[in-house]
Amino acid sequence: MHNIQMLRQSRIREGRMDLNPWDIPEWHSLGREAALVRHLVGSGATALGRANYADQRGEYYTAFFGLSVGLERLAKLVLVADFAIANNGKMPEEKEVRKFGHKLIDLAAAVDRIASNRNLGLRYARPNSLISNRILECLDAFADARRGRYANFASLDNPNLSSEEPIRKWWEEVAETILQQHYYGKSAQRRIEINAGIIDSMMSHITMVRHTDESDRSMHDVKSASIRTGQTEIVQKFGRYHALTIVRWLSSVMGEIGRLACYQHNIGGFFGIDEYFYSYTVDDSFLKTRKIWPLK
Repeated sequence: MHNIQMLRQSRIREGRMDLNPWDIPEWHSLGREAALVRHLVGSGATALGRANYADQRGEYYTAFFGLSVGLERLAKLVLVADFAIANNGKMPEEKEVRKFGHKLIDLAAAVDRIASNRNLGLRYARPNSLISNRILECLDAFADARRGRYANFASLDNPNLSSEEPIRKWWEEVAETILQQHYYGKSAQRRIEINAGIIDSMMSHITMVRHTDESDRSMHDVKSASIRTGQTEIVQKFGRYHALTIVRWLSSVMGEIGRLACYQHNIGGFFGIDEYFYSYTVDDSFLKTRKIWPLK
């Protein structure tokens, strides 16, 4: 209701009362795309908080697919809004959208420039931590078919490509960075290793372990598997959190440029688009504790 009132007031000021968002084809198209993106990044973040070496390995791929495609398309929504503002409300043609490319790192840089050039007042700045940067690099690599989405098929005839396997890459580049900051030498490591020792003493004589971890190293004892489980819980929490900080930043940019396009440049196609991503613009404590995304 608040957005409707703002749009009406804007049109009164501009002398334009002839348009209703429901009558604007672009509004429907952008709304469908925003709804898709909202759920892609949400399902990716949710899966990232569930993924583990034992029984949920497939959740890693769900996370990588959802986040890589969702972040790409969210960034492109920002670029579409910027294009429309720069071209007096004209939407880009399909060939123009294709020029935006698929590389997440390049798209993130383009969004960053737009936010700066448009002087957008963002509530949340672009995350620039080592972990968030490595997450973006891993998702960017996953979007590359040979190195990411089809790495398993590519490695069938070229085993040397197995180092590009997405789960291994994630663990060695993102998870290990998380563990360096939140596990090694910390109280968490002492607690997890003590508990693993207790479990090992209770279960090892009646339990057989045959697992491989995310880097395809074999685990044959209860203690090592238990330690990995404890490490995984830390990686799940902080991996999800840092991925969501990227989503939050892009959502903040989308919200601001969407309102700019609608209320200052009278581009009705962007009316209310910020509402699709509003629930991602929450504080750190919420990002760290909420396990199911998007919010209902």
